[in-house]
Amino acid sequence: MLNIKSFSDAAYDEIKERILNGFYTPGMSLNERTLSEDFGVSRTPIRAALQKLSIEGWIINEPYKKNVVKQFNLNEILEAQKVRTALELIAIVDASKNITDEDILYLETLVDEQEYTKDYSKSFSIDRIFHTFIYEKSGNTILLSVLNNISDIVRYFGLMAMYLPGRDSQTITEHRKIVSALKTKNLDKINEAMEYHMSQTTSALLQRLNIKENLTKKDSVRE
Repeated sequence: MLNIKSFSDAAYDEIKERILNGFYTPGMSLNERTLSEDFGVSRTPIRAALQKLSIEGWIINEPYKKNVVKQFNLNEILEAQKVRTALELIAIVDASKNITDEDILYLETLVDEQEYTKDYSKSFSIDRIFHTFIYEKSGNTILLSVLNNISDIVRYFGLMAMYLPGRDSQTITEHRKIVSALKTKNLDKINEAMEYHMSQTTSALLQRLNIKENLTKKDSVRE
């Protein structure tokens, strides 16, 4: 039962969270009546929430058709990753001028925590803390504002990439290389480490997309 904010805002927050964490998967139909029963509210706030999510591009909401969780296409994924890569490179270059030995130890602690956790959600949470800390150390307030505006899409694609088998351990190795590069204060090495990390993240996303497409084809054949 939703009992915070207005019913429509609460429904919006919950549906969006379920999309971002993968509970509602791309292509899944979201039925107003089912959601209404699930959340314990009338269909009116559910409808308003779905309309807002449609405007933001998370749901395909067309007249006389089912509400469907959006399936991002290859071009949209590549565009999003291109923007994120550019921002990450700006952030780490600026951050490298401000990072202290204490900050390096903190980043190393984060990587250690990520390595030893067995929970994907916690691992991804640590991953976001790692990258957000670098943004914060950049001291670039405009950059932080831009990151805040695209944080949902970064989280969504980042979590999708992390779920690729073996990607979590690769991410830890790449994070260690980023920290090692920051220690050197060598901008070329710093850029190289972050750019490699972003290219591998994009690669993992594309592999996940191919896996999903292949599974869908197999399911269609069985039917």
